[in-house]
Amino acid sequence: MRNPKPAPKSALAFSGAALFCVVAVITRIAGSPTIVPIIAIIVAGIALFIGLSSRASLKMVDHPVVFTDDQVTQLRELKSRGQEAAAIRQAQLWSRGSSNDAVADAVRKL
Repeated sequence: MRNPKPAPKSALAFSGAALFCVVAVITRIAGSPTIVPIIAIIVAGIALFIGLSSRASLKMVDHPVVFTDDQVTQLRELKSRGQEAAAIRQAQLWSRGSSNDAVADAVRKL
């Protein structure tokens, strides 16, 4: 499972950062005083920081590790051939929302 959609706050902040970057470029090309694009870049940086910090607060939730019957069969087959590391890597691909340690423990318990 992937992270949920970004919060409207972060999307708004990223849009504001992009807008102020464009404003900085346009005002610089238009020949306005140097302070105007500098202020626009500073505001864009602040908006980018706000967007990234609100995005970082949406950390992934560690989902429980659940395998289907087919997946369990495949994992047991890999383990029986002595390929436990390959079984763990495969299980991590199937369990994107779970931590790597939780997936490795679940595979070892099979």
